[in-house]
Amino acid sequence: MFMQNKILKNNQGMSLIEVVISITVLIIGIIGLLQAFPKGISVQHSIELETIANHLAQEKIENISALAYEDITAGTIENQVPMGADPSSEFYKFKRTTIVELVDQNLAQSAQDIGLKKITITVEWPKPLSDEADFASIITLVSER
Repeated sequence: MFMQNKILKNNQGMSLIEVVISITVLIIGIIGLLQAFPKGISVQHSIELETIANHLAQEKIENISALAYEDITAGTIENQVPMGADPSSEFYKFKRTTIVELVDQNLAQSAQDIGLKKITITVEWPKPLSDEADFASIITLVSER
């Protein structure tokens, strides 16, 4: 009977300090969750831009690969060329550089054409919410058939 009275007398509920601590912990958790969403959106946008850049580089690779070997001239074909004609276009911020080099059997740059050309395509774009630029490059080899 003594134990029952002690249990019944301990029914006072939560104190004000316990309520304040509980609310504080809850608010900190919610704020942490809310900060994760903008970061996730930013990462998703960066991945989107990188995918577009890779497609633009791949498009140029395919165009050059469709040419005959002798029609691919060594040198800089494009240098920071905007991918859109209209400055309001989303593609305008992407700039592509295409360089064709003669290489030897060790893939070192060569002055002589031995039937092997290295094509380097770099697409550059501004990083979201930053003054810095990001880039994606694709390198391929074309040989005389």
